[in-house]
Amino acid sequence: MKNVFKSIFFSTYSIFSRLPTRAFSDFFVSLGYFIKSEALYNNNNAEKSNLDRLDIHATLASKTIDPQSEIVFLEFGVFKGQIFNIWVEGNKNPNSKFVGFDTFTGLPEDWGSVKKGSFSAGGTLPNTDDPRVSFCVGLIQDTLPEFVKTLSRDTRKVIHIDVDLYNATLISLIYLHPFLKKGDLVIFDDFFTVTKASHEFRAFLDYQELFTVNHKPLINVRNGHYAIEIV
Repeated sequence: MKNVFKSIFFSTYSIFSRLPTRAFSDFFVSLGYFIKSEALYNNNNAEKSNLDRLDIHATLASKTIDPQSEIVFLEFGVFKGQIFNIWVEGNKNPNSKFVGFDTFTGLPEDWGSVKKGSFSAGGTLPNTDDPRVSFCVGLIQDTLPEFVKTLSRDTRKVIHIDVDLYNATLISLIYLHPFLKKGDLVIFDDFFTVTKASHEFRAFLDYQELFTVNHKPLINVRNGHYAIEIV
């Protein structure tokens, strides 16, 4: 029996070993992060919601956050501004600030099966005449380090992470970390995914390894969205 098992094992291994090493290792890395994300999804205390992404943000902007309160809303991955506008239009405080970070020319690299250049707005910024709105155009690693020099820790922040990619997500979290305080919200757009758990989800795990991040889960959704509050 032992010899039969060894024979089956080595025969199976020999099949996988013919795959390119990168493809072989990437598969198991991705599988590991997917299993971890499933464990978190099924075992956290967040509200399980069936709302779509637009309704989630509308709820957060109208109920979780007082529409009359002063906030700094930072969105990483603006695209055409659909989510961005929900927050701008929903918040009535004249002192609030809304800042969008994007290249507006699409993904700078492949995101799993989604190819480089996807989600391009053709270089066009969302059309708005609201004086509270501004945009930082370019790669986040180029624009965010300068922006945070103007950021205060005092005002409540709502951060929407929709950059998809691991590197951009981790860079965003690291640079924003010194400015986070109790009551701030961080919303991930693609946290729970079947094929891309090694991006936003992995970045958050690595961020937690680097820093102490006391937070409570607020909302998680089967199709990816996850909102947390800093405590």
